[in-house]
Amino acid sequence: MSETLQKTISILAVEDDPGDFGLIQAYTRLTKFGDSGSKASITWAKTLADGITAASNNKIDVVLLDLSLPDSEGLATVQAMRDTLHNVPIVVLTGYDDNAIAVAALQAGAQDYLIKGQFDHDALGRAVRHALARHALELRVKEGEKILLDSRNRLQEQVTEMASQLKELRDEFEDVNTTLKVLLRNRDTDKSTAQNALVREMSQEVAPFLLKLKKSIRDRKQIHLLDVLEGNLQQLASSYGNTNAGALLFWQFTPVETQVASMIKQGLSTKDIATALSLSPETVNVHRKHIRKKLGLNSKAANLRDCLASLSG
Repeated sequence: MSETLQKTISILAVEDDPGDFGLIQAYTRLTKFGDSGSKASITWAKTLADGITAASNNKIDVVLLDLSLPDSEGLATVQAMRDTLHNVPIVVLTGYDDNAIAVAALQAGAQDYLIKGQFDHDALGRAVRHALARHALELRVKEGEKILLDSRNRLQEQVTEMASQLKELRDEFEDVNTTLKVLLRNRDTDKSTAQNALVREMSQEVAPFLLKLKKSIRDRKQIHLLDVLEGNLQQLASSYGNTNAGALLFWQFTPVETQVASMIKQGLSTKDIATALSLSPETVNVHRKHIRKKLGLNSKAANLRDCLASLSG
């Protein structure tokens, strides 16, 4: 408010009575419109039409508007001036001491009202100052409302855009999920087909030869080796295509440990393993200890054969 009131206040007085205008003009000379002693310049218009023309051709800070003019009366006068000067405060001048008219004028857009014959230069100055202050406050409120509305609209646009993006992502995810399910079904089908083919080939091409070898060999060591070979082939066929995390532990074994573990899993005794691999029973026991250690069974009473069977199952 102080910035507005430090300059010369431009007042438009729309008043058809020369006597009333003369009084207003005299009051403005006596009135200080701000703490810094700002004065006012006044423009006179006798009709609403002249007032609208003057308002369009001059920079007006406040309007003193009579409600009884030759070309307009009542609240329509306030509305017409408000339509012309959207951002200029209006102080209504009325000859009627009627609160209803005053309230209606304020509701129509006026900032204040004065009753003719009942105000002096102090009241005029106070009405102008208050009108300017209230109007400035209204402008700040409107500006704040506009900022809030713009922010709300931007937020709504962002929410709408995010919702659209989420829908697109959800649709893409559903498409990918459907594709993945189809691929998994096809993979399972292919794996099952390959496994069946492997089992069939082993049954038809490998098993008969192993059987013939068993019948033709009398050496116990060689028979044990054939049994191990046959068991490993059966295990390979049954587990083909399966990813068993436990079976990965076999990769940490040395080649000899792998052979020993395979025979332990098939139930061969230390003596039989030693005979089959041409090792001493003591050496086989050392390999057993190494295997238990690598499987984390060092301090446990778990059965090594059962553990090996579960890892490869």
